[in-house]
Amino acid sequence: MRRALFALGAAVITTAVLLPGAFGRSQATPGVTAKTVTLGGTFPLSGPASSYAPIPAGMAAYFSYTNATAGPDGKRGAGGRQIIWKYYDDGYNPAKTVERTHQLVEQDHVFALVGGLGTEPQLAVRDYLNQQKVPQVYVSTGATQFGAKVATFPWTIGWQPDYQAEGAIYGKYIAANEPGAKIGVLYQNDDYGKDYIAGLEAGLGAKKSQIVDTAGYEVTNPSLLSQILELRKAGTDTLMIFATPSPTITAYATMAKIGWKPANIYVNSVSATQTFMGIAVKSAGAAEVNGSISTYYLKDPANPSWANTPGMKLYMQIMAKYAPSADPKNGLYFYGMAKAYDVVQQLRRAGGNLTRDSFMRSVRNSTLVGSPFTLPTVKTTTGPKDNFPISQQRLIRFADGAWTPFGPLLDPRK
Repeated sequence: MRRALFALGAAVITTAVLLPGAFGRSQATPGVTAKTVTLGGTFPLSGPASSYAPIPAGMAAYFSYTNATAGPDGKRGAGGRQIIWKYYDDGYNPAKTVERTHQLVEQDHVFALVGGLGTEPQLAVRDYLNQQKVPQVYVSTGATQFGAKVATFPWTIGWQPDYQAEGAIYGKYIAANEPGAKIGVLYQNDDYGKDYIAGLEAGLGAKKSQIVDTAGYEVTNPSLLSQILELRKAGTDTLMIFATPSPTITAYATMAKIGWKPANIYVNSVSATQTFMGIAVKSAGAAEVNGSISTYYLKDPANPSWANTPGMKLYMQIMAKYAPSADPKNGLYFYGMAKAYDVVQQLRRAGGNLTRDSFMRSVRNSTLVGSPFTLPTVKTTTGPKDNFPISQQRLIRFADGAWTPFGPLLDPRK
């Protein structure tokens, strides 16, 4: 996962083969010329969350494909503009996110920040970007407040299903199907993990007393042994893992090491790609991981059931051409590409006279259907009363190296 390819420090990546100043810069709208639009973002290419480094690379691949391919208007790029994609390493450190974001806005003069990763890192720059009226669009975090505070932060919006809604799905399912469950929660001790707990409690409703213990960890913790032992001691038989990928894998390995397998394990969708679960199986054994439950809203390139769909074929073609050294089965490349697809759709919808205002109007009032990368019938939709672009999800269960969906498509925000 942490290939040398991504150990880029603070290096900037530019996907379009263009000189950034070659066409001049619009005085009215930074980052936009007649021929180009410059987008930026911050991501953890190093540090404790560096397993997420494939996301901006997947975005880069799709932007490169867009630049080389005629769109519905017959023009290459987004509305005839080539996309220049710049992103920096913030190491999942909010202080570095602030520094790099200022660089993108004040030195690189980006049109918009898209896909920036992490709850705490993105919260650290939200005030600044809204003061500057710079779009902070489709952040790579499901923190609920990125959709719930539109009145205060009109230039900021999330993309994926929010953590409270996902947590509520788990809570409702447990309340209906596991009424005697003794629930223990392993969570990242910040807004990210607490968001999931709030959703879980809301889904459980009157049965939230079934939560017998919660154990938080810091992102810098080298071990989760004390938290796992605490949860086992509390009598947990239904474990919720509200963690990013590396700690999730560590949790499975730790449970296997002490010989503990809760009757039910739920793992948040952030860490539930086929790739990460495969690593968990190698670290902890199939018996420890099998039966885990999560949710999904995107197809998974590591799941062979999607291999012959048009969307997966397109993804594989793009990866082979624009990221040939990357592992296309890593779902985080796919996640990045799916997000970039929606960004491109919104740039096109915003019209030829592209401004930050027109872009945000499109992002906040649109229904995108037919994405080749989401589950069939999943929509990206927003409006005056809907600030959560994707909210539809399905429950999935892991067994024998693959996720299998069960139950209907769910939309906890409807």
